[in-house]
Amino acid sequence: MTSTDDRIATEAAPARDGLSDRVAHLQNAMHRLGADVIRLQTQLSELAAAPEPAPEDDDGGATPFIFNMSRDAYKTELAALVTWVDDFLVPVYVGSGEDSRTAQGGGAAPWCPMWWEHHEAVGRLHALRLAYEELADTRTSGPSGPGVWHRDHLDPALERLRSPAGPFAACSATTGHRGSRTRSQPA
Repeated sequence: MTSTDDRIATEAAPARDGLSDRVAHLQNAMHRLGADVIRLQTQLSELAAAPEPAPEDDDGGATPFIFNMSRDAYKTELAALVTWVDDFLVPVYVGSGEDSRTAQGGGAAPWCPMWWEHHEAVGRLHALRLAYEELADTRTSGPSGPGVWHRDHLDPALERLRSPAGPFAACSATTGHRGSRTRSQPA
């Protein structure tokens, strides 16, 4: 090597070191970007695999009252209500129907076997079920929740439905549903 080559090599050395530092810095940045891409791909895969969350309504996800639903939602909710009433409420709290008239002094109307034909009954029983869903879980309503449901919701609803002026007044557990009461009778 000549002295000129030595001089160029020594002058280029700092330049190569600066260039090497910049290349190393860019390589480090590329590795960080690669790691970020892998992290984001993993998050995207997890989100794609996760079940889609249920859409929340403006009211915090609460079930709307049955009379405020669309026709299709009403039919679905009514089917769920029929199941709840027939499989839980009637066997546990209502009984067979006619036997309650004598047990309660003859004043209470029997349970209508076609209760869903009475709009008042549908509304009251849906409200009763909504209250049950809220108050039966002692983790959220506290230990007195079920008692509150019985006292404040179940007893008044059954008294109204089976009262002599209630929606089941014209019905019989043995002969069945007889339509709704006339409009002239007080509610």
